[in-house]
Order: sequence, then structure tokens, then C-alpha cells
Amino acid sequence: MEASNTLAKSHLHEVIFADRHYINKLNQLLAFISHLDKAPRLPTQNFFMLIRPRGFGLSLSNESIEALLVRDELLMDHLDQSVADTIVSKGIGTYPVLHLSFNDIEPNITGFDSFRAMLASKLQSEFWQHHVKVRIDQGRRSDLRMLMVELITELSERSGKSVVILIDNYDMPFYIVRTFDDPKEREQALALYFEMLNAFRQAGNKVKFGLLAGHVKFPLSSDMSLGLPHVIDLSFSDIAAALTGFTIEEIKTCYEEDLARIAPQQGVTTSEYLTALEDCYGGFVFSDRMNKVLNPLSVTRALDNDGELYAYSCDNDYSFLQQCYNAQEPDLDWLIDKDGQDMLLLEDISLTPQGKEFGSLLLQQGIVSVNKVTFAEQEHSLSWRYRFGFPNVEMRRVFNIITGKSRPELRDLPINTRVYDAGEEEYAIKEND
Repeated sequence: MEASNTLAKSHLHEVIFADRHYINKLNQLLAFISHLDKAPRLPTQNFFMLIRPRGFGLSLSNESIEALLVRDELLMDHLDQSVADTIVSKGIGTYPVLHLSFNDIEPNITGFDSFRAMLASKLQSEFWQHHVKVRIDQGRRSDLRMLMVELITELSERSGKSVVILIDNYDMPFYIVRTFDDPKEREQALALYFEMLNAFRQAGNKVKFGLLAGHVKFPLSSDMSLGLPHVIDLSFSDIAAALTGFTIEEIKTCYEEDLARIAPQQGVTTSEYLTALEDCYGGFVFSDRMNKVLNPLSVTRALDNDGELYAYSCDNDYSFLQQCYNAQEPDLDWLIDKDGQDMLLLEDISLTPQGKEFGSLLLQQGIVSVNKVTFAEQEHSLSWRYRFGFPNVEMRRVFNIITGKSRPELRDLPINTRVYDAGEEEYAIKEND
């Protein structure tokens, strides 16, 4: 069950069983799991990727997938029988799950040795979590791939089933490696990470499928390591289009009482407040069907703060984007509101983005989104062309801060429910500043 609330790092049980805002996405989630489970198998295992801007609850989604696949007793007891029957009717099987998370990496990793120690610690936690008596001492850190294969083999043989692999914030190791001073250590660290991921391929049929979730799409192989070169990216697909976002109709239906209480406090009607929510936090598009969704974290924080509209996403960490922009100061005029663009969302980003990679990076971070899709049928081919623009007021503010057009304090200015740019000119950076 995909859910979102006011805490960026909340856990599934906290959200579902506490009195907090969330929207039930169970049916969409079951369809998504079924797709992962039953998609035609590639020559190697099926590994999928899902990239979303921060605040869209990817970690909660992975927790939900795990809970459903292992039939978590606390969750299943919470669901009514009809829902349990639906899970069975959709053919959602049970599998052991290896759930690796990079949410909470310590910030003191400065080189290859400490990076390897971090990966070994993550893997050791998984051994202990699954009650496998293996201790990764200093001597065994040299081959994390074989240790991962050993863990997968143990889980598979113990259950008699293939293992599902879930990875949260798979991109966090890339941000860490980027800070290393020594280029050789950067290459070695990435190769080590890729080797560990390659264990999933090496495990063969012992792996059912895998899902990597994150906020930026980096290549998963290099000249030094094969890694995972073939990953199916579902970030711009119908099956995941509204899986982690809130539609305006869902908000209208699920938060009816909140809206009726908040709107008068803001001096607007319920309809006007819904429009303000959508203009401030919506406009995100993740498929050619142009189904627009809102950022769940920003919406629920507004509802929990008596309807006050702030640029909440500015609280998130855009340091990677900011550092890349500062290093290149790229010309982005080609991207905003220009027809005939390629689908940039699914492109890889290097550690030092160049040229059109900045378009892909802005899309993956949610700063811009698709606002027009053009389909052209030619004699021997079909083509889709796109136009990109700011999805909402919040992301326009983030863009202006990152590109040095507005002061960072702009994020502290509430968004007027009637005049969305009111007061923003006071935060513009002028030549004599």
C-alpha cells in the first residue's frame, strides 16, 4: 500500500496505523507488482528501475511491496478479507525479499576504504536481518559480490522460491563517490558497488525480479565492472504513472473534511483551495497519457499546517543538482517551453553532467515536467516529441533559487492562494547585490 504523510522518512506501519494523511494505492500497487512478477523474462533476470522526485514516497512503496510479498501479518490483519482475496485473485505470489536501503548512510565516507566498509556493513545487516550466521570480517570485504550471492542462495534454498530484490535510494552511493578527491578511488568505489549489484545477475534463477528506486538515474556498469547493464526503466510508463503521486480527485475525495475546515481559514472556497494545491504542488507527469499528479509530501504538509502553502520541497537536498549547475552554469533556454524535445526522463546522468544531461537531471528531480506530448506517425516509424516546463509554483521557485535568480529565503515566503507569485520579486537577485 503506497502511502505518504508529513514525515519524509516514515515507515509503512507508522503511516497506515497512525492517524495521518495517506491515500490507499493498493489496487495500483498490486497491478504494479503483477507487472514486475509476470513481465516476459529477459535472457537475464528482470531488473526494473523507478525514478521519482523527492517526496513521492519511493521508500514507502518498496516497504509496501515487501509487506505484500512476504504477507506481513500485521499488515494482512489490518486489511479486510476482500482485499486479501484480491491479492490472491491477482495471482500475487509470496517470495522471500532482500530489501537493501541506502537511506541512512553515514556522512563520514571520504575514500575507497570507508566506502567498502559501508557496503560491507549494509550487507552484514541483511545477513543478520535474515538470521544467516555469516560474519563479514576485514578479510571477507574483498569479495562482496560472492557474499551477496551466498545470501541470496541461502534465502532461496531455505524457502524453495526465488528471491525478490528491492533497493531503496540506490543512487546514494553515487553522490558519496562523487565527493572523493582521487579519481582512481572514485572508479574503484563505483566498480565495487557495481560488482555487488552484479551478484543479482550471477544468482541466476534464484532471483525472481528486482526493483531499484531512487531520484537520479545513473549508469549501473562501467569499464571496470559489468554491474547491471540492462535495467527496464518504468519511470515514464502507464503502469507507474500515478502509483506514487496524488491525483486531485483523490485529494478531493479522501481529504473532504480537511478541505472543508482549511479553505475558510485561507479565505477561499474548497474548490479554490484545490486549485491552489494543484497549481502549487501538482503538474507532475510520468506517462504519455498526461495523467497529472501532485507531490504527496508537499500536499500533506500543507494539510497538516492549516492549509499554509510553502515551497516545502526546498527542504529537500538538491545539493547534487546545485553543485552540477555551479560547476557548469549551463544554458537551459533550450529546455523550458520548447516543442520537439526528446524524452529525456529515461536518460542516464553522469557524475559530471554535460549538455542535455542537465535536461534529464531537471526532469528526474521534478524541477521540470512534461506539459505537452506530440505523436507523429510517419511511413516507417512512430515518434513522440515533448515539451517541458515547470510543473508548479513550488518547482519554479526551486529552479530560480538553484540558478541564482532568487535568494534562498524565497522558500520561506508562503504561496498566496490567489496570487501565486505575490512578493517573489522582492527575492530576485540583482546585478548590484
